[in-house]
Amino acid sequence: MNSLLPIRQIALAFSLSVILLLSLISPAIAAAENDLPSGAARGSLTFEGHTAEFKFAAAFVDQKDSDKPVVLLLTDTKLPTEKWTSEFDMMRDKTKWNGIVFFLKDGVAIRSDIEMNGRHTSISGIFELKLDNSASKDLTGKATTDDGAKDATLKVTFHATLK
Repeated sequence: MNSLLPIRQIALAFSLSVILLLSLISPAIAAAENDLPSGAARGSLTFEGHTAEFKFAAAFVDQKDSDKPVVLLLTDTKLPTEKWTSEFDMMRDKTKWNGIVFFLKDGVAIRSDIEMNGRHTSISGIFELKLDNSASKDLTGKATTDDGAKDATLKVTFHATLK
């Protein structure tokens, strides 16, 4: 029985070493999956038969909304978001673009809007947004379509720096 004790200790030490190694490697793997520079997106949205290829990501805080949500835009066209301080600035802008807008509160999407071919649509409950680190000013992550979606397909990774 005493001869098994060192084997158990070695097995335990090995198991703990593997767990430690995996905990150190996991963030590096997540970062490697999203190797996009700030301001970039990669993926697409298909909605009601139209497809937008995403290239840009931007984020700002809506200063005029009492809840101060973070507005995350994933678009096919670069937008002048560095000047924007509210959703109203986005609505007043005359740039033609296609994309999706997520409104975030505490890192969770509370609303989403689609802009496609000059048409604005508010959509809820069909997209899943996952941020790598909701506490960071660098918003990296991915968004996909929920299993229940019928007229939409979303698959995108992004990196937006919150201004």
